[in-house]
Amino acid sequence: MTDGDRSRAGASAWLMRREFRVDGISAWVGRRRIALILVLGVFARVAQFLANRRNWLDEDSLAQNIVSKTYKEMFGPLSGAQLAPPGFLLVERFCFQLLGDRPFVLKIFPLLCGIAALFLFVRVAERCLRPNAVWIALALFAVSDDLIYFASELKQYSTDVAMGLLCDLLALDLLVSRPAQGLRLVRFTVVGAVVVWFSHPVAFVLAGLGIVLIASALAERAWKKGLCLALMCMVWGGSFVFVYVVSQEQLGHRGTMWAFWAFAFPPRPWTVFGGAEWLVRSVLYLFANPIEIQTPLGPTLSALLSFGFFLIGCASFVRRKANQPLGMLVAPGLITLFASCLHLYPFHGRLLLFLVPALLLLIAEGVAWVIEWVGSRAFQGVLLGGLFLLPTLQATYHLFEPRQRTNFNSRGDRRPENLEPTHFPF
Repeated sequence: MTDGDRSRAGASAWLMRREFRVDGISAWVGRRRIALILVLGVFARVAQFLANRRNWLDEDSLAQNIVSKTYKEMFGPLSGAQLAPPGFLLVERFCFQLLGDRPFVLKIFPLLCGIAALFLFVRVAERCLRPNAVWIALALFAVSDDLIYFASELKQYSTDVAMGLLCDLLALDLLVSRPAQGLRLVRFTVVGAVVVWFSHPVAFVLAGLGIVLIASALAERAWKKGLCLALMCMVWGGSFVFVYVVSQEQLGHRGTMWAFWAFAFPPRPWTVFGGAEWLVRSVLYLFANPIEIQTPLGPTLSALLSFGFFLIGCASFVRRKANQPLGMLVAPGLITLFASCLHLYPFHGRLLLFLVPALLLLIAEGVAWVIEWVGSRAFQGVLLGGLFLLPTLQATYHLFEPRQRTNFNSRGDRRPENLEPTHFPF
């Protein structure tokens, strides 16, 4: 063997060893992908919390109520035109009394809810998505800019997300016939009656889940189960009535809140063209705010791309005959939209953060189905790179430059003025 042959043989052996190492690393990452994404998601949220940014206007107003009012006064009129779930306020007041008047204290509970939401989300994803979509959904959830930011804002939005996911998980448990079904039903009844005290929009989640569960029981002719589910929903409704009364007392029967959010309702008087235009804009705008999956295509085309994958994800659920989980993911959004048409709940931005998990699950399902259908590794790399490159870079950047609330538009959104529903997407 010549020196040249020996050199070529050595180079080949080195390349084989390197390829083996790369394959080994890829396999190791693949086995631990979910755990790694969870760690990164928790790290991003904790880093934002530790930045201890200054409160903005709304946070200062709510903080003033928390530190100056007694537990009993939390159920009465709040100053600064504020409104927050009673349970959320009580926990915040308890944290203040326990840990003292430190800047970060009132943001501990939102942070804990933001972290809990990560673990609840992966459990829900594993229950209802195709296997290759779970990590995609979790990665989208982990690097979501709004989900990271609101996990350290003194508002109830991260609590909305966590409570909604908890209810989703308990509802998915009830879809499967298992031992101790009655115990699961009692548990969900109690949890549903409690969570409405910590989150206002979780009522829409419970309504959607209740409708799907009852319809499923009736379709199976499980009359006894259907009756028990109906009683469960009545308990939830009774608890929500009390929360609604307290909320009206907190507002003090003032119209300030409704005046501010007037833009987030359909126009009055209702016309066919005006109503249809509002519906189209509002639904599409969901994928720019609060979703906002940033791609090199820009905000408008990125939102339309996300909407396309959402529709494909819905079709994938239907194709897999997973109609009940699909109903559980879609129904709360439809009920929220209907409530907005009745001018009962603003359909906009951060108030819809609780819908983000369901939307991301369906988007990830659509992405995974397209990848599976195309079957090209090059296409998979381009698609996933386009979806994750900018969000990952943004999340990494904000580890060193934490998000601030210094720039927001007239709606109070962390968005530019030109990206608002009245101009979107046309």
